[in-house]
Amino acid sequence: MSLARLHLADLRSRPLLGLSAFAIALGVGVVFTVVSILDGFLAEFEKSVRSFSGDVVVQSRSTGGWNEYATALREVDGLASAKPRLDWFGLVGRRGSRALDDPRSADLSGLLLVGLDAGDRVEVDPGLFEGPDGNLPPLVLGEAVAEKLGVSPGEALEVVSFAPPSAGPTRPVRTTFRVAATHPGGRWEESVDRAFVRRADLARALGFSTGSSSFTEAIVRGEPGVDPEVLKDRVENALVAAGLVDPAFTGVLGWRDMGGIFLRSVEDQRGTLSLVFFFIVLVAAWQLVATLILTVAEKRKAIGVLGALGAGPGRILTHFASLGLLLGAVGTAGGLLMGWWMTGNLETVEMWLGGGERVFLPEIYQFETIPVAYDPASIFKLVGATLAAALIFSLVPAWRASRIPPVQALNR
Repeated sequence: MSLARLHLADLRSRPLLGLSAFAIALGVGVVFTVVSILDGFLAEFEKSVRSFSGDVVVQSRSTGGWNEYATALREVDGLASAKPRLDWFGLVGRRGSRALDDPRSADLSGLLLVGLDAGDRVEVDPGLFEGPDGNLPPLVLGEAVAEKLGVSPGEALEVVSFAPPSAGPTRPVRTTFRVAATHPGGRWEESVDRAFVRRADLARALGFSTGSSSFTEAIVRGEPGVDPEVLKDRVENALVAAGLVDPAFTGVLGWRDMGGIFLRSVEDQRGTLSLVFFFIVLVAAWQLVATLILTVAEKRKAIGVLGALGAGPGRILTHFASLGLLLGAVGTAGGLLMGWWMTGNLETVEMWLGGGERVFLPEIYQFETIPVAYDPASIFKLVGATLAAALIFSLVPAWRASRIPPVQALNR
């Protein structure tokens, strides 16, 4: 009798074996879903941070002198582009709003004004650098803040800020911009607390004496295949050699540095949750020990018959060990299908979990929708670990079955 027929007979006689496979499927499905969501968060977060901050950010010691920095950066190997930015904080409100006369008003929105050059942010360039300028400089708002202010493209917004020290005594400045476009932003905070303008327009509005050389940071992007950490070291060395940064405090940051605590917390949570939820798989696989021991106890006479017909201890051990491995494989396959379905229908699952309310709020989790990414290496590790656990836990009852003397089994 083949092992396949013996396995089929055992599964028919003990439905509890199928329940063990189902328990493994639940555990694998949960781990697959959690890992895929966290991998998605990490992938989208990296994409968002590198889209906004590039691979390396160079923070300037002053608000001028971009030409010197550009000359030094041109010598860096593997550098694809280096663009200056002028970042300045401002309060934004509707043009002519009385709220602008009272900065304490809740109708104002505090935004980081990001002054860009053409080619810096491709996804917002069309609204900033194409089409007629009219009488007002263009501005691109995040969709969230545009909805909050109730403005749409073509309308005017006024920005209140303070002139830089280089422009003389500290004084408020007030500039009117035209909303050229809105953008969704890679992350929630980018949509709600930033506005993009042309660097030259912002420098002119704030009265920077350095004019077109005014910048507060440089966004450096590497060529395809260049490691961002390697590029960071090269940029730092080039600027130190040019005397533009202090070796003790360089002001050169990689994209991981810009990700900050949120990036590190997601990475830590991925490892912790993966380990915690994998214990669910181990508990489910451990049930195979009890289930197979009961199966061995019920099949003592059948084991004796097999022994009397010439089946040696090795064949009997192989039968029960492969039965446990088969259950682990079936459970793993079912869990992968379950996880694939859940990650493909996360909105439905979210509504089930929240009783019709959203559970993953964008202002907390940074993204409007739950990102998902399938990492082949993570899936391979999950499958391998589950099958290994199922096989190892099956060896104990398999070994016990192989040690039963055929004569003793037949006499019971």
